[in-house]
Amino acid sequence: MDQDDKGREIKEILLRLISFKSSSGKEKEILDFLLRYLRDCGFEIKKEIVMGDRYNLIGIRGNPEFLISTHVDTVPRWGHPHAYRAKVEGETIWGRGAVDTKGQIASLLVAVKNRRDLPCAIAFFIDEEEEGRGSLNFSPPINFRGAVVLEPTDLKIATRQAGSIELLIECRGRCAHGAVPGRGKNAIEIFYRVYKRVKDLSFLQERSEDFKYSGINIGKIRGGIDCQVVAPICKAELDIPIFEAHHKREVFQVFEELKDKYQISYEIEYMDMPYAISKKEKVVERLSEAVKKEIKVEFTSMPAWTDAANLFKKGIPSVIFGAGRLDICHCPDERIGVKELVVLCRIIENFLSLEG
Repeated sequence: MDQDDKGREIKEILLRLISFKSSSGKEKEILDFLLRYLRDCGFEIKKEIVMGDRYNLIGIRGNPEFLISTHVDTVPRWGHPHAYRAKVEGETIWGRGAVDTKGQIASLLVAVKNRRDLPCAIAFFIDEEEEGRGSLNFSPPINFRGAVVLEPTDLKIATRQAGSIELLIECRGRCAHGAVPGRGKNAIEIFYRVYKRVKDLSFLQERSEDFKYSGINIGKIRGGIDCQVVAPICKAELDIPIFEAHHKREVFQVFEELKDKYQISYEIEYMDMPYAISKKEKVVERLSEAVKKEIKVEFTSMPAWTDAANLFKKGIPSVIFGAGRLDICHCPDERIGVKELVVLCRIIENFLSLEG
């Protein structure tokens, strides 16, 4: 298959995948499509029940050493104007999941179809965008030597992933008329002081180049009644990245200090530790060899949580790799270029041929 044909097929499959409204909890329709596709490509199929009628889809062909995985769920529409009816402009496709991760899936499907003579193991996980219960409940059917987790990395190999702490914070002030704020205590101002103190943590100020754009995200904030009332309460949800294990301790030391100083309360909504693997791991060497047949090999780190964290905990050395930009995922302008997906498809084919 020449590159133009490959691009057309990837594009056709991606448009089909985008049409599935597969936000977390609604993965069945897209999984049914993937099941039929993998079966037609010679895979033995297993549905791994996770909860209720929700399942991971596992496909095995031949005797593979490595796993290729990604997730099938997406975030909701969240304002994307072409969420489930993709917009195509030249070689660019807009849609929810175009990058995260339906574009990755389209490249993978074309690769395994083109190289149906080669061994391959695939895991399509559910629930990655919520609690990661798909990969958490995954039982590897083979003692894999490593895994490639398909996520957007600009076609750079990520051997390291940041951890994160998600907190719900509540700050309480004292109500007063808005014309005399000095008689009250503004809870929103208290939250600002808390945020500023945490943001000034040394490890967040002195980030490595790989985590240049990482930092605290205020995902949601609620506070106040009216501009004529001093806000008595402010609630906020924070996502705080951690790059080394000891950063967890630093974060909670600061919050205990702030708890006493400002009488705030906080609740841990989610927490996961960072991880890293050696570039000498077999899966890294194999993927590097596959990449260098097409483009320059570059390494990076992943600032967001992925299913690789759960695979790593199961003893599977996992790299994160894929096409597209992370920063536009979850946003109204999520989009992907077909040419980049063709390169990814060729790299996956190379990876499979090295195994075969």
